[in-house]
Amino acid sequence: MIRSTLTFIAGANGSGKTTLTRWNPELFREVPLLDPDAIANTLPATVSAMFSIAAARQVLKSAAEHLKNAESFAVETTLAGKNYLQMMLDARNRGFEIVLVYIGTEDVEINLGRIRNRVLAGGHDVPEEDVRRRYKRSYQNLPIAIKRADHSILFDNSTEDGYRLIVILGPTGNRWFEPKPSWITFEV
Repeated sequence: MIRSTLTFIAGANGSGKTTLTRWNPELFREVPLLDPDAIANTLPATVSAMFSIAAARQVLKSAAEHLKNAESFAVETTLAGKNYLQMMLDARNRGFEIVLVYIGTEDVEINLGRIRNRVLAGGHDVPEEDVRRRYKRSYQNLPIAIKRADHSILFDNSTEDGYRLIVILGPTGNRWFEPKPSWITFEV
């Protein structure tokens, strides 16, 4: 029997989650991708601060349905809160395979610069204080998420050269690619 898979595309705001999924549609077309930012863009125009809250609720509601129906899916998250860490446990209890794809950067200023550029190009903004808070919390939650995942793939996206593979972690072993970025501050 084939296990359902829950894939997390995670990293702080501005790390490159959406860019990764949009540039690689062949990897993400087989399963629904729950992206709070994409959902926020489909919501009726109301107070903009409410977009992210309504979108997050919609993602959690859709995820609960996929879990209940044992359907594979993927979700984008900053991994800054506890909801997705709990979702990992819920999915595991339902027999899902958990895959974590995490994108990190060396400095929150990189993320803030990318968000400023995104806004200039017509994309959505994220308040600086939210970015700074989520950046820190995302890294704090990363070791927990790795322990809860069956497979983890970590990328560094600190430079304009693009995504650099850092490590592949799995039940059959781990494979590290040097150099390790400074944001890898934990042991696996």
